Amino acid sequence: MTNEKILTEVTKYLDYLETPNENFGGMAVCPFLKKERVTEGLMLKIWRPNEKSFFELLDEFVESDKSSALLVCMDSDGIMWEEISRKKYQKAIQSTMEQKGYKKHKALCFSPFEDWTAAGEETRKKSPYFLINLAETDALNEAHRSLWKTKYFDNFSDKEIDTLKVYPKNKGKLNG
Repeated sequence: MTNEKILTEVTKYLDYLETPNENFGGMAVCPFLKKERVTEGLMLKIWRPNEKSFFELLDEFVESDKSSALLVCMDSDGIMWEEISRKKYQKAIQSTMEQKGYKKHKALCFSPFEDWTAAGEETRKKSPYFLINLAETDALNEAHRSLWKTKYFDNFSDKEIDTLKVYPKNKGKLNG
């Protein structure tokens, strides 16, 4: 498959993530993505692990002027993304990043092969590929905090909130 076709598929998914959705309080599934794309703050890369290491791409992102990165993970020798446990892979990447001194950045993995819902919607199943989002931890934390002041989480089940590990300071009352 050509890079152009891959990026077209990913762009279609990103468009979906930017679209206002009633399940998310009328906000986009990913409310910060549009700004990243409009301001060209998003580094979008196709990653073939047999051609380039994760840390080469991480360094490229850290040294860039981009505020976040999205790695589109392609199957390659020894890695079939459908067989990868998203949760274990994300923990392993994060642990290795910290060991190598990348303490200010976080990697979030998104797998279309995993049963996952947010506000009752299978948001990740719509992704054409396994994705890794890279960003500064402080920016992710601030974005998370800002969402608690909105209706974004109103339709999330308690289980979805627990799975995402996103809590307001006062866990007892959402938007209260």
